[in-house]
Amino acid sequence: MKYLIFDAGPIISLTLNGMLPVIERLKKGFDGEFILTPAVKREVVDSPIKIKKFKLEALQVASLIDKGVFKMSSDIISDQKLDKEAKKIMKTANSVLKLSSNGEKIPIIQEGESTCLAFVNLVKGDCVIVIDERTTRMLSEAPQNLEKMVENKLHMPLDSTLDLLDGWKNFKFIRSAELMYVAWKKDLILEIGSFGKDKNLLDALLYGMKFKGCAISSVEIEDMKKLAS
Repeated sequence: MKYLIFDAGPIISLTLNGMLPVIERLKKGFDGEFILTPAVKREVVDSPIKIKKFKLEALQVASLIDKGVFKMSSDIISDQKLDKEAKKIMKTANSVLKLSSNGEKIPIIQEGESTCLAFVNLVKGDCVIVIDERTTRMLSEAPQNLEKMVENKLHMPLDSTLDLLDGWKNFKFIRSAELMYVAWKKDLILEIGSFGKDKNLLDALLYGMKFKGCAISSVEIEDMKKLAS
């Protein structure tokens, strides 16, 4: 079975850009399931639905759950097992970097991201995590670069135990910008249909994701646009 496991960030980016309906179209052509964990649902539905400013966006996401576009992880793995694994992941991730001065641990990931990683560890299948947040991806893909980035951000030296992340190298990730690239290639952006596969539309989609929270550089965007040539 194939799974796309969604963190909250990409859903928020897509919603703010008016692109949430594209998720439903992508799902129709996907041989697998789009997964939300309870922690992510709390971030994109349960909490914002109580705030008038964000209620409309929350209802749009809730509608995709009702339609079965998003499937809850609890339909596949018990919440108890998921929470237990997520806590182990958070404990590891949030202990690999410490301030050299006093040994204070630097928090790296939160509950939503940890439950996405936990789901991958617990299921048998081809899993890709949809996540816009840079630090979680770097824990798996380039932990040494993450250490340098955090040191530069804090302007303080760190001690690290990055060997604890040796088992993290098999996680696979995709960002909202890459999802929009796929949707553009498949001509699924019906909201701006008159532009079809116009390169201006692709440019607008990718930068729209960037400016609404997707951690992608302008260089990466320009490289993606070259691929579309």
